[in-house]
Amino acid sequence: FRSNMDYLKLLREDSNLAADFDALFDFFLLDEPMERDEVEGRCTFSLDGKAFARDGAGGEYHQLEDGSIGYMSSEGQCGRIAESIDDLIHLLVYSICWYDYCDSSQYTDMGTLEAYAKERHTQITSYTEMDEWEIVVQALGMPSEANVAVELQKFYDAAHRKPLYQGFYHEEDGSITPYESLFF
Repeated sequence: FRSNMDYLKLLREDSNLAADFDALFDFFLLDEPMERDEVEGRCTFSLDGKAFARDGAGGEYHQLEDGSIGYMSSEGQCGRIAESIDDLIHLLVYSICWYDYCDSSQYTDMGTLEAYAKERHTQITSYTEMDEWEIVVQALGMPSEANVAVELQKFYDAAHRKPLYQGFYHEEDGSITPYESLFF
């Protein structure tokens, strides 16, 4: 596997690859890291970090101070999703729609997780341009085959590692509402 600098570098240097990656995985790489969306100064986070990518619904990917990756949705969810850029890219590529794999009850053991991964993956690939997927995976120098359950277990473990990555919304009345976890 390539190192994390290489994946982002490849996407930054090849605008067609970046556009195809975004079309497949809803992941728009920013030109440079920037301050996270703090919703007009009303949102704070449990860990320092910078936004480096967004999705089409207004969600943001954050590189955190320890190198791990957090995500904040526009719907009020926040959490760590990967331990590194490499793990994030693998999660995006091999799960295709990582946010469709957030049912905690499916992570009880590897057999249950493998069945869940297989069922969801079959559904997702039925409406995904898999020829385009193959081209992008090859351009990134990644294997076409991977154990999706292993990638999902890394996702689950990252999301639940302490300290948790959390967002907090500061209400007008002075109260603070924590963002929901990505997992339910």
